[in-house]
Amino acid sequence: MNPKNSISQIKRLLGRKYSDPEVQRDLASFPFRVTEGPDGFPLVHVRYLGEERTFTSTQLLAMVLSNLKGIAEGNLNAAVVDCCIGIPVYFTDLQRRAVLDAATIAGLQPLRLFHETTATALAYGIYKTDLPENDQLNVAFVDVGHASMQVSVVGYKKGQLKMLSHTYDQSLGGRDFDEALFKHFAAKFKEEYKIDVYQNARACIRLRVACEKLKKVLSANPEAPLNIECLMDEKDVRGFIKREEFEQISASVLERVKGPLEKALAEAGLTTENVHFVEVVGSGSRVPAIIKIITDFFGKEPRRTMNASECVARGCALQCAILSPTFKVREFQVNDGFPFSIALSWNGDSQNTPQQTLVFPKGNAIPSTKVLTFFKSSTFEVDVLYVDPNGLQIPQKISTYTIGPFQTSKGEKAKLKVKVRLNIHGTVTVDSAIVNAGG
Repeated sequence: MNPKNSISQIKRLLGRKYSDPEVQRDLASFPFRVTEGPDGFPLVHVRYLGEERTFTSTQLLAMVLSNLKGIAEGNLNAAVVDCCIGIPVYFTDLQRRAVLDAATIAGLQPLRLFHETTATALAYGIYKTDLPENDQLNVAFVDVGHASMQVSVVGYKKGQLKMLSHTYDQSLGGRDFDEALFKHFAAKFKEEYKIDVYQNARACIRLRVACEKLKKVLSANPEAPLNIECLMDEKDVRGFIKREEFEQISASVLERVKGPLEKALAEAGLTTENVHFVEVVGSGSRVPAIIKIITDFFGKEPRRTMNASECVARGCALQCAILSPTFKVREFQVNDGFPFSIALSWNGDSQNTPQQTLVFPKGNAIPSTKVLTFFKSSTFEVDVLYVDPNGLQIPQKISTYTIGPFQTSKGEKAKLKVKVRLNIHGTVTVDSAIVNAGG
């Protein structure tokens, strides 16, 4: 075991500033060392090839992707370049670009960054032969992963799916239940055995691993023991917990499960009666208390017809095959929606008062292009913004573009057509600005 040199949960650091509250919360439980880089982003410290090195989260993800590329090439005996990468629906523009950069470093060419919720929906629907021709079949997917929860409501018709809503809690997952157990037993062992696991990185890791196993045992049994030999200071420790007590110490986590479910239904414009099936996936969804909350909310038993751990990878593989000219796949249309609202902002001509217009509303089709018309006499800047950054806990500004210089005749304003693109990966760019003659 080498906890300080074993890096995990790279996605949690990707495209986030070191000062981000979410990053700071995550760092408290990471056994490896992370510091702030000169650009304000996290740097991970490791021993690599016998020397102390620092890597960005993008570089670390590139190593993972490069390793996966090698495994795939070894199995296929062929070069692998084109791919489809699953990302959480809540990934920001910066995080999406970081994934694309990591893929480039690894020698991969992503055909699409695919929302994990949409990948799950595709894996579920493409093989279904009984989808209705006219009436829409509505299915809710609840994905409780290791570190986050994502909920989507999907409308199916024959040969197509439409994402009706995406919602999430980006810091609610299986690890929160592990953490509740960890804190419970850390306090218990400090009292009973006079050992403080927080002072020993190895002991912390071993207790966290044991708590994760304990959670899995409690998912299938009403009670479970915890035994760890030589946890710390040559002391063997023993513990025991009932499922009811586990649910009590996890109450603050369980209270948050209902929020994304309510929001997903509201954004889809549906009631629980209009949802025909509920599917649960993700490693954290096996906790019985979560299943009870989902059952009570929808008024129907959730189903597990999919492999909880493989459905996203399967959906991405199917999407990659659909986009690739090499494979023949059943005709199936994927109508995805963008999870954020995007606006353009610029200074008006009078007293430089800022003006703003919504370009891509939440739920806008991906990909999409809009053309805006400006009347300007000189070079100007436009900012690409999130409309509701407070709900996202991210900076409002995505990027700034300078448009100009351009020529105007006799002091008149030029008419400019500015093209804004939301591409297939979910990143936003100002593609071009063309001066219209005679504007």
